Amino acid sequence: MTNSNLIPVFNGLIQNQPVQLCNARELHTFLDIGKDYSTWIKNRINEYGFIQDEDYLVITERTNGRPRKEYHITLDMGKELGMVERNERGRQIRKYFIECEHRATQPKQIALPAPEKKFSFEFTEHELQQLVWAWFALLRGTELCQVLHPALKQIGSHYAASVYGVAYEYRSTLRQAHNVLTRITEQFECEQGNNWRVLKHLRAYNPKATGFQLDIL
Repeated sequence: MTNSNLIPVFNGLIQNQPVQLCNARELHTFLDIGKDYSTWIKNRINEYGFIQDEDYLVITERTNGRPRKEYHITLDMGKELGMVERNERGRQIRKYFIECEHRATQPKQIALPAPEKKFSFEFTEHELQQLVWAWFALLRGTELCQVLHPALKQIGSHYAASVYGVAYEYRSTLRQAHNVLTRITEQFECEQGNNWRVLKHLRAYNPKATGFQLDIL
């Protein structure tokens, strides 16, 4: 048996102050005391001057219709009850209660989200152009599907659902890719060559727009 779970320890209030408590009945069982529980706890309270609502709480529970008193004691009272037994189990339970108190006073560690990984890559101008053209192809595809979907739905085509998905479910991807591509192509201008003419669509893109506009370059 390890010191990690000898008997349950739980939180409670005594005089409106938060305290850690344990059930004296479970402590009695762990200490393996010869005399019966009720006699033992009452004798110990009288012998050592423990005070109700300061060192312990009396909780009345009903079992099969008959009330039974439970003593919820502080860990300080539990340590003292363990020590007076003068045996190995008494020393073990005292050490266990000290560990419980120590864990309760340790500052709680707040798990922080792992920082987002960052990578550095080098792209040629041509590679950047291809990325922007790929984004533009997705944009045109979604716009086209927005036009086609009502007609396909009206004729009951089984393609209607797939076309709807392309038309409306890639908006988030378009927005996120737009933000990245705008940032990494800011040094280029539309007039720098025929392959950069696509930049006018990248920079004119409105992520909040809900309509579509099919045009040509």
